[in-house]
Amino acid sequence: MKNINENNFHIGKQEIHWSVKLFIITVLISCFISMLFYFLSLVSSSSESVDMAITSTTSMAMQKVDSVAEHLNLMWSIFLFNSLAVVTTSIVPGLLSYIQNVSIAELKLRARNQKYTTFSVKLEKVFQFLISLIKDILQKLDPGVSRLRAQDNSEKEGSIWKCANYNKENFRLLAYVIPHLIPIITLTMNGMLLGITLSFFVFNGAISFYDFSGSQGIVPGILFSIVYFLAFILPHGIIELPVIIIAAAIGYRFARVYSGKILEDNLLLGDEVEKLERDLMIINDIAAAYIRSRYLWTMVSIMIVFLWAAAYIEANITPTIAQEITNLFVSLLI
Repeated sequence: MKNINENNFHIGKQEIHWSVKLFIITVLISCFISMLFYFLSLVSSSSESVDMAITSTTSMAMQKVDSVAEHLNLMWSIFLFNSLAVVTTSIVPGLLSYIQNVSIAELKLRARNQKYTTFSVKLEKVFQFLISLIKDILQKLDPGVSRLRAQDNSEKEGSIWKCANYNKENFRLLAYVIPHLIPIITLTMNGMLLGITLSFFVFNGAISFYDFSGSQGIVPGILFSIVYFLAFILPHGIIELPVIIIAAAIGYRFARVYSGKILEDNLLLGDEVEKLERDLMIINDIAAAYIRSRYLWTMVSIMIVFLWAAAYIEANITPTIAQEITNLFVSLLI
């Protein structure tokens, strides 16, 4: 596409800010919910049950890495999963956008096959409340969704939309949102994991110190837990977390370019399938330019190198640092 070049996909402050904000919000929310869960469990049951709940929550988060570590050493297991997450987050949004080709094909099938249309409409009615809820949430998160919904999404009599009994606004909203999904999922999952882990350390430390020295041990227990958590995360996390945030920013940058084109050029508003297919070719060209861009593959290659370094530190250096800091903190308390 003539007006799409490498510079269109370069990330800037807006993409980094979006990724950092979503990640931090997810960490805080998941930490708060986990702490609330642990506290309610403690009030309603014994401390042994809470210890079991905390331990099982954290072990579930590490289950995939541990299972692969049975066949590879820990460093390569960590590197494999982190690299897979980064590659998926940065590259797959471009590939996922091609799902609109399937949507157009399904639209044509619905227009030809009345039985299939009837079945699809009934299925959509089952999820109508969820679809409406998702629309409203997206509208609050992204002002572009409001602008898209405010455009003339009406369907003319005899149009492909009427023949297929399909909602034009829903179709365009899906096209707009699809590229955003992978970066959002990656940041949310990693933020949840970090928030749950933080709550695990803090709550478990508070309970352990309380059992040891009563209520006066709660604050030292929390401080110790936070220090140990930082020692356990920062040595490798200072590399790993920025890489994940940058990968999400790259995916989000593509989503902004792709979805912005749909919005600014009023694409996918046609009532004939031929017009929709021409619009689809325009946004497919954007996805193809992104997948072929040297910038994308250069950034992915650099991120993978950094993830290898982070995996090496996590497997071989972080445990030693965490233990040394723990011993230092304990000696200060004693």
